[in-house]
Parts: sequence; C-alpha cells; structure tokens
Amino acid sequence: MTREKFTMAETPELPPIVCAVDDRYVSPLCVFMQSLSAAHPGLPLRVIVMHQGLTDGNCHRIHFHAERLGLRAELRAAPGVDPRYPVSMWVTDATYLRLALPDVVTDYPLALYMDVDLIVLRDLRRLLTTGLDGFPLAAVRDPLNPTLGTGFGLPGWQNLGLPASREYFNGGVILFNLPECRRRGTFEASQRFARDMPRHILFWDQDALNWAVDDTWLRLDRCWNTLSVSALSETFQDWKYLAEDVLPFSRLIEDERTAAVFHFAGPLKPWNPDYPAGPARDLYASFARQVAGSEPLAGVTEEKA
Repeated sequence: MTREKFTMAETPELPPIVCAVDDRYVSPLCVFMQSLSAAHPGLPLRVIVMHQGLTDGNCHRIHFHAERLGLRAELRAAPGVDPRYPVSMWVTDATYLRLALPDVVTDYPLALYMDVDLIVLRDLRRLLTTGLDGFPLAAVRDPLNPTLGTGFGLPGWQNLGLPASREYFNGGVILFNLPECRRRGTFEASQRFARDMPRHILFWDQDALNWAVDDTWLRLDRCWNTLSVSALSETFQDWKYLAEDVLPFSRLIEDERTAAVFHFAGPLKPWNPDYPAGPARDLYASFARQVAGSEPLAGVTEEKA
C-alpha cells in the first residue's frame, strides 16, 4: 500500500489520541506509537498519555520516542482510581484510568481513546473525523461478545433488566464526544456502576461504560478495532465461540487481513514468549524491533515500578 505524506497545511486540527498506562505498559505504548507514526508519515498527531505516577525514566522514554517519531506527546496525571473498583485476571487498577478522561482532557471536545495493546495499520483520519451526531461515543461491537446473550460481558445482565439482544462494544478503541458525555453523566454513571455493582463486572471499565451509555452509541466498522482472534483459537483448544449465528467466526478471521487497527485483546500479548507464532506476532515484532533498535544504550531503557 502506498503511504501518503501529510503536511500541517493540508490537515485540519484533529482530536487527540488518548492512552492510559502504568509503568509496565510503557513498552507497548512505544510500539503503539511506532505503528501510529508509520501509518501517518509527516502528520504530527497529538497523543495524550494518562498515568498515575510513571518513573522518570519511563517519562523520558515516552518523550524520546514521540519526538523521534514526530508525534506531539503530552503526559497528564490522572486522579487516583477508586480502590472499590474490581480488578482480576491480567489487569491492574490502571485499566480504570479511562474513566477519568473528561477530568483530564478538558481542552478538546472529541478524543479518540486507544488501548496500547494494539497497532495501527492504516490512516486514522476517517475515524478521527467521524461525526457523532449527538451520540456520547462511537465504538466497534465486540466481535467475541457481540450481544449480551452471546458473550460474557455484563455478567448477570438479566437481573439488570437488559435484553439478550443488546449489543456490546469493545473498549479498546472509542471515539468520545466529551461534551455529550458530560451532559449525560456517562462517566459518573460508569464510576458508580464499577463501584457499586462489582458482581456485574467481568471486563472492568468496559462493562461499566456499556452499562452507562444505555445502548446509545454509534457503531463503527470492525476494521477500526480488529481483534486477534486467530491466536485465541490456536492457544485455547477448549475455547468455544458462542456468537456464530450473530457473526460467523470465519468473518472474524477474514477481518484480520483488512484491519486498520489490530488489537491484541485478552490475556495473550504479542510481547510475551508464549504468544503463538504467525503473521500477527511477526507484525508486532517488526514494530517492536524498530523501537528497540532506536534506543540508546543508556538513558532510554525501560524502568519498572
């Protein structure tokens, strides 16, 4: 694919891309930025990194790579996470930093939140300029949990009075309409749900946001958040896909070849040695090698908290 080079004169101001990390996710953030820059040569996208006290070394590392890649990165401290929010499996409470987004990003009406366990493969400008038409957010229906009745999102949804047919979005890529979220109290409702209804939470703030928007969200094309489902099916032999009648699994496999954003969601991460070999791992490794190869021998190595 031929890559177009952009100039500031040709490109209007775009919403910022917002990520949230703790110290252990700084390396994936740098790989994410490497892929973001590669998909937008010459376009100085703004990246806001929400955090709660990164080490000085990791702050320096983020700024080093952003400058190298021509990105405008800004680190912003987020409020403390409520200790009553439930965490489990492979996440820490940093997963809830996203719920502080309207308090941290007050200078932009729109913001594209992106997890850092993903890589960008195509130009995001069409996504960044999506009209939200009064919706609080735009997201991709979760391919593994497309509806409440065919997935695991919002456990106990029946007791919440929700229908089995209600669609459920993945939180890895969300375009937020912040004024509308504030008007509706979307984030406050998410915070209350996470705090007061832990028995209905499996996927952390993603469940809380799905509850809070009450199904009033704009559906995006799956290319903007394509999950690495082939790796899941190869690794977990007893894993069963429950949504064949809603979205055939073969379609999800086909999506991996046309992804604009490739998301390594779930417990399997491509930077871990047990991630299955194949095109997805090779693709991630190609960006990771560029990051590693650009780092000086001293001063820009990863620090862990």
